[in-house]
Amino acid sequence: MKLKKKKNIRLGWVFFFVCFVFASVLARLVHLQIYLAPEYRKKVQIQAEGTQTIQASRGLIYDRNGMIVANNIESQSLSAWPNDKQEVKEIASFLEDFLNLPKGTAIKKFNLGVHHYSWIKRNLSDELASEIEKQSPKGLYLEDGIVRSYPFDFVGKQIIGFTDIDSKGLSGFELWCNKELAGDSGVFAFRRDGKRNCFRIREQAISQPVPGQSKVLTIDWQLQEILEEELREGVIKHNAELGMAVFLNNRNGEIIAMAHFDPNEKNRNKPQKLRVLTDLYEPGSVYKVIAAAGLLENSIMSLDDTIYCENGRWQMGRNRLRDDHKHEWLNFRSVIELSSNIGIGKYAVEYGGEELYQLSKKFGIGTKTLDGWPGEQAGYISKPKRWSDFNVASLSIGHAVAVNTLQMANVMAAVANGGTLYKPKLILCDVDEKGNPFNQQRSEIIAELMSKETADTLKSFLRGVVERGTAELVNSQIVTIAGKTGTAQIYDRERKRYSYSKYMASFAGFFPAENPLVTGIVVMKNPQPVHYGGHTSGVTFRKIAERYTIIHPDLFTVPTRMIAENSDKIKKTQVVPNLMGQLLASAKQETENKMLHLKSTADSGFVVWQYPQADRLIFEDDEILVVVQSNDEQEQKMADLTGMTIREASAYMQHLNLDYSVTGNGKVYRQSLKPGAIVQNESVCKLECKPI
Repeated sequence: MKLKKKKNIRLGWVFFFVCFVFASVLARLVHLQIYLAPEYRKKVQIQAEGTQTIQASRGLIYDRNGMIVANNIESQSLSAWPNDKQEVKEIASFLEDFLNLPKGTAIKKFNLGVHHYSWIKRNLSDELASEIEKQSPKGLYLEDGIVRSYPFDFVGKQIIGFTDIDSKGLSGFELWCNKELAGDSGVFAFRRDGKRNCFRIREQAISQPVPGQSKVLTIDWQLQEILEEELREGVIKHNAELGMAVFLNNRNGEIIAMAHFDPNEKNRNKPQKLRVLTDLYEPGSVYKVIAAAGLLENSIMSLDDTIYCENGRWQMGRNRLRDDHKHEWLNFRSVIELSSNIGIGKYAVEYGGEELYQLSKKFGIGTKTLDGWPGEQAGYISKPKRWSDFNVASLSIGHAVAVNTLQMANVMAAVANGGTLYKPKLILCDVDEKGNPFNQQRSEIIAELMSKETADTLKSFLRGVVERGTAELVNSQIVTIAGKTGTAQIYDRERKRYSYSKYMASFAGFFPAENPLVTGIVVMKNPQPVHYGGHTSGVTFRKIAERYTIIHPDLFTVPTRMIAENSDKIKKTQVVPNLMGQLLASAKQETENKMLHLKSTADSGFVVWQYPQADRLIFEDDEILVVVQSNDEQEQKMADLTGMTIREASAYMQHLNLDYSVTGNGKVYRQSLKPGAIVQNESVCKLECKPI
């Protein structure tokens, strides 16, 4: 009996224990699946799924002729998202071995942590990404991305600017138009299995990215490259501290090239300010064109009148106005051509200070030119409480006023085009996803400043400045140039007076003088030992004008076709292949594959020279010129240059190291050295060109 009772007690305890365990498990399940469900659901989502942004494709940037100057390329980046401490250790160990890092440094360097998203390395090469994919532990992920690429390297980078690693604009045009270029990012969801074996994230778009708007600049990249090369050479040759230059299409205000060169600028890979817009200076005698326009428009003097120029020194109370050379009686044309401060100052006093001040404001002085451009300075113009004769005379010669380089280029453009001041513009149009231009930006007229008769008279004076005045070194045999020199003393803020050893040298002008199309200005800060604008900046201006004329011989004879003036798709560009050393037949096949044309100097042989050089960007259907020779050919023979552009013929002559001259515009139709003639070192080839 006692045994049976004990057995029942034990069974009761066992039953109670089983019921207690079952009840505990049931209670725990209720607690987990009901009360703690939201918390654990969140943990599961963290481990198995999530969201991430999809980077939108940034809008492309084209030059005015359709060349891509800012592009996008796909790249892969490495990131980490460890699930536990063990994965953190494995990832750290892998990265230290793979990236040759000191042991124990990866966790801190990459901020690795459980359920913490970390970027490891961006913009991986395809080879490196492939190796990582094969060897990496769990918790590392490869993600596709987009990287900004600039095909022309540093050419034009001051204008285009930079983006950061996330393709956000940091400077220049990339910053100025960042909102339109960037587009809108999308969002994707990703999932992983329970063992986290999925290495690449599988993207499921929640919202699709919207690509950024592509833009066409008014910049001509060929002129931009010429400008930067010549500006750099000029600054170095004349030992200047800084060089700045801007060139415009004076018929509509389009900026076609602008840049600065600072020989002390060390790192060009960092964002730079565009100093033609951000740096101010006193323009000096270039500013006389504003005073001259007002004097001529208001008939302050007769062109036959003369004015006494005080033999170079004009005492005005306690102040003195000086000329570099002693002049006695000069007519107004000579005042401009010889840049007499005293002559223009006396005429300006007759015109009046308030009138000159208002005219300067009307020319755009003291007003921003590209609204919203990062760091642009509007400049300033002083307005005294009372206009003394010295105040008026000083303003007429560009003192007591500060301008940026683009403002002064625009002033000269208004003279060149007959009196119309346009608002400078940098955007030509937009481009849709199919490559078609649309939304052409119209030119905006700010003011009508003078009559055509006044402008024509002033232009003739400015041509005289180059022919027989202060800018004789600017005179060219290739293109007619007109303009005005400036040599302004730099104000010493510490001593509170103008320096007698530091100058801003400038030349503002236009070409061709008889029918101006391009207007520009070149400014150099403190060139040494020669500081005159006509000997420094003017020479650089002439070289830029000559080179641009040579490569665009038809620019001044036929209407210029711009990308926005038609509805055709933008031409595709091709990278020039390296044809050197190839048989002509092989070179022809390679160029045909790239939709390019080949022009050779012979029917067979090996390619020994080509133009353009390899790796340059040109349009489809463009032509590559090659010089072909056979192995047994020892002497250089003159090629048939008929039909070549001046640019092609010039490049060929430089290859032969021959002296040559060019007359006319267009393409070569006659050459003094006949095709097949043996080329001698002392030979001179005369090329005659005409539009064909």
